[in-house]
Parts: sequence; C-alpha cells; structure tokens
Amino acid sequence: MDNANTMSAEVDAAVIEELHEAFESGELVLFVGGGISAAAGLPTWRQLVDLLVERVREQVGDEVVVAEVASLARSQRYSEALAAAEHALGAAEFNAFVEDALDDEGLEPPRIAIAIAALRDKLRAVLTTNLNHLLERAFAFEWETMWRVTDEVAWRRRFILKLHGTLKEPTSWVFARERFIASIAAPDVRRSLTAVLSKCPVLFIGFGRADSNFDEMLSDIHALSGSSPPPRFLLVPSASLTPYRRTMLVGMGFRLIPYDTPDGSHDRALAILERMSAPRQRATASRASRSIVPPPIPDLELPPSSSPLGFPSYDLPSDLAAYDDTVTMPGAIDAPRRERASEPPASPIEVFFSYSESNRELRDKLETHLAILKHKGVIRGWHDGEIGAGEERDRAIAEHLETAKIILLLISADFLASDFCYDVEMQKAIERHERREARVIPVILDACDWEGAPFGKLKSLPRGGRPVTSWVNQSEAFTDIAKGIREQVEQLSQNPS
Repeated sequence: MDNANTMSAEVDAAVIEELHEAFESGELVLFVGGGISAAAGLPTWRQLVDLLVERVREQVGDEVVVAEVASLARSQRYSEALAAAEHALGAAEFNAFVEDALDDEGLEPPRIAIAIAALRDKLRAVLTTNLNHLLERAFAFEWETMWRVTDEVAWRRRFILKLHGTLKEPTSWVFARERFIASIAAPDVRRSLTAVLSKCPVLFIGFGRADSNFDEMLSDIHALSGSSPPPRFLLVPSASLTPYRRTMLVGMGFRLIPYDTPDGSHDRALAILERMSAPRQRATASRASRSIVPPPIPDLELPPSSSPLGFPSYDLPSDLAAYDDTVTMPGAIDAPRRERASEPPASPIEVFFSYSESNRELRDKLETHLAILKHKGVIRGWHDGEIGAGEERDRAIAEHLETAKIILLLISADFLASDFCYDVEMQKAIERHERREARVIPVILDACDWEGAPFGKLKSLPRGGRPVTSWVNQSEAFTDIAKGIREQVEQLSQNPS
C-alpha cells in the first residue's frame, strides 16, 4: 500500500511539474467551471434547478409539470431541467429568476478566483461556463470579456470567453448542450476553437462530477483538440473520480490532478495553483548540480517547446563555485567566451507600435506573431492600448516614443491620412532613427502610395514591401515580418548602443 501511495505521489508531482512548464510557456488556457461561483456563495447548477422547481410549483402549480422538472433534476440532467423550467415559467419570468439567483453584485470574488487572476501575466486566455462577473471582477476588468465565439479567439490573448453567455444578456445564455453545439457549429467558429485547443495546453478547474454535462463537454473538447493535442490538465476533487470516470478521462488524454477535500474546502486546489505559479529556485553550482544555458531566440516558424526553456542542461565544470550567466561548456574552460547572436538581452527591448485605429485588428495579429519573443523576455511591446485608466494619453505615447528601441510604423492609407500618426509619431520616430537612438521599421499593412514618405528610404516588411492584405495567407506575411523584427532584435542584442 505504501508503495502504491508513493507511486501515486510521484505521478501527481510529475503532472504538476508538466503543468508548471505549460504555465511558463505563456500558452496555457484556463477553463473555469461553476465551482468558482459556488465558492462565492452563489447556487450550483443543482441548487439553481432545485430553486426553479419550487418556483414552478409556486407560479404554475401543475404537479405534472413540477414532477417533470424535479425528475430531470434528480437524474442530474440539469440542462434539460432548466429548459423544462423555462418552458413552464415562460422566458421573461425564467430570465428574471435566474438573473436574480446568479447575481454576484455585493459578493467578493472568492479566493480561488483571486488565485486565478494572479496568474494572468502568463496565461493566454480564460474560458468559463459561468454567467456571473466574478472572474472579470477578480481580473479588475483588465481583460476583455467575450460571450460569443468568433475567429478572434484563434489569435487574441488576454481575454475571458464566457461559453454559456453572460448574466445581463439573457439572449446569450446557453444552458442546453444542443444549443452549445449549435453555437459552435459554424465552420469558422469550430476552426477558431480547434486552433486554440489543438495548440494550447488547457487546465480545467472548478468542475465536479455534478456539473451539468461536464463529461459530455470534455468529450466535445476532446473531439475539437485534434489527434495529437497539447497537455490537458484536470484539477478535480478526488471524490469525483470514480474508477470508471478516471479510466475514461485518462483514455481521452487528460492529465488528472486530484485533490482531497477533507473539510469540504478546496484549499488544496489553491495550494496547487500557488505551486504552479511559484518561481523556481536557481540552484547553486557544484559537481552534482546543473545549470541551464540561456535559450536562443527560436525560429518563429516552429511551435514553442512544451518546456519553457526548450534547451538541454549541461554540467558545470567542478571548479566553478557558483552559478554564473557566462556558462562555459565542459572541456572548453580556457576558451574565450563567444557571445551568441541570439542570446537574450539583459532587459527586454521595447517595441513601439505606431498605427491607425482602423488597423487595430492587424496590429493585434502582428503582436500575436511576436509572442515567442515576448515570452522569452527578449522584447516588450507597447501601444496606446496599454495606457491605463487615469493616464494622460499624449504624455504616455511621447514617453514610450522616446524610450523604445524599435518603432514599428504600421503603414496603410489611414495611417498616412492620420495627422497624429504621420505628423507626430512618425516624425518623432524618424528623428530618433536618424540620431541612431532607435530603429524604425515600416510594416506595410495595406496598399497605399507610401514610397515618397520620409520613411520610404527605409527597408520595409514584409519582404519587398508587399502589403500584408495582398497575401493569400496572411499568417505567412506576419511570419515574414516577425523574422525581420527578430533579426533587428538580434543585432541590437549584440550592439545595444
């Protein structure tokens, strides 16, 4: 028995370590269930249905109708019970009752929601089945909230997608599985979800066996994830994992992270989240210790490694007494250290995006294609969308224009027609470029007469100045641009002055 417990602990530790690596990659997506709402004191799906049974009894009084809703609830067919209650009460009465029952106004976001929000700097996105606003509030409304799946989810970051709708918009609610399937039936929507689920590791949290149609939803996600999906982790109470259910979930490729709830609380789930996000300790070097060679900037055509570093470790020579960033390879202790062109700089290089608001979508796509450089700490992107509440817009822009080492001019007819883009941002960028204080890179988004502009003599991207919108596959255009920017970053890394 002890050996079995030890083996289980080792497996759990290995899965948590894999989760930590997925988190560090910057691609982890959180899928958050109704447990977050229950932790704040809101009713679970089962409790909501029980309340609706009583409401139907009060408002309708027909015991046959009441018995139908109650029977569906006892069978844990909650989505069908909700549909039956809506049919009995009528849409207006049902909507008002549900909105009042699930309203989180006046409730503090629970500790688990705060713990999730604390991970936001390295998360890609959050998907949730919750209708309420607890997560948005825990995130201090810093992330955009969406409740309809669009093609944006394939390339956007830092958003909360509410798959079952949002509380104040009853027309967005999706309780029945059939309606959920219908909501993702459109080919472009399915492509978008598949693009995320087939490339990004996912952590499910806040789900229990009692969640409405959860296992069916996991099956849907399994089907959308492709034949070789990235890791999918399931953080669930141990009591919800019956032997058959465990076998089924493992068979679908889910990494299980069970936790005990001896006192009815989910504090151990909190501890796992904290462990996942905790920084790793840097070991001191000795004969038995190991260090990591700083990773090169990867080829942007390759997907990021499942490891946050994606580079092998090497034994340090025994006469090095402590960790040193100037790692020497074994067998070459006396050789002079050669600076690698792709070694990340000591601090991120700031990249300023100058663009017309009409090109915001293309700017976001370019930013997505630069994500690997950002995750490796090589660059830090900035544009006016980063300006916080209460900040003076013109001053913030002027400050970052003055400090950025790379300035991207996102060129289109709208950019050229904008007095602010052309006369303020572009002129300041050219001045700094001519003083060799920054590098200006024109990025041609759309066809326009730009060659006679002050930046016309500069090398532009994509190659040959071919506008992004003229490419059949725009991802190829953005990849070409990202490679060109990476080359400039590598040059600045070698010659920062």
